[in-house]
Amino acid sequence: VSNEELFFGLTQGLRKFPKESDKVLCHFCFKPKKVTDEVLKPANGRKSQLLISDIIVLKTALDAIPFLSKVLKGANSFLLKNIYQTICENPKYESMRKRIGEVIDEDVIHSRAPFVACTQQCFAIKPGIDGLLDVARRSFCDTSEAIHNLATKYREEFTLPNLKIPYNNRLGFYFIIPLRDITEKLPNKFIQVVRHGKNVHCSSFELASLNVRNKSAAAECFLRTELCLEGCSNH
Repeated sequence: VSNEELFFGLTQGLRKFPKESDKVLCHFCFKPKKVTDEVLKPANGRKSQLLISDIIVLKTALDAIPFLSKVLKGANSFLLKNIYQTICENPKYESMRKRIGEVIDEDVIHSRAPFVACTQQCFAIKPGIDGLLDVARRSFCDTSEAIHNLATKYREEFTLPNLKIPYNNRLGFYFIIPLRDITEKLPNKFIQVVRHGKNVHCSSFELASLNVRNKSAAAECFLRTELCLEGCSNH
């Protein structure tokens, strides 16, 4: 690309497209046409989460097209002109974008951070569309807040100012405590204590209980959201 403005515009525009866009399009090509009662089984919670994630990725990609259209409008290259005509000027993409916009909250974006992604998936659907989904969201928020309040309580109660509460998809929330903050033995309240470099990873019975409730609320959000999204993904 000899046009410097076009080059930098394309670079910026392509960054707006999630890296998973091609895989997501393949998922939709081979997706079953209709949801059955199978979706309500706990084992399919992950399946529900994947569908929500796919639609968020698709939404993020479709939202990036107007910027790409603006960049490519004056391109002279045969390849870039062809991309502009087949993608940017294709009314089907705008139709898909509007259809998704009827159901998906406009502020929802694709994220790779585990808990941010989980929260985005729970709140992907606009409020008021499904009452049971709204109830599950409330439970998810309450337990998430309780978990962070528990971390604050432990920091103060056990004088652990640098205690952190990260999240991953397998464990849920857990504690990280720097070894330098542990002057004596950790209180018995902390369980599953494992040393990782200069830190200790651990949990507590209170945190484990809240994790179960938080994951259960999130799973209910995923299932209700999938049911709401079926019409959108089959459109």
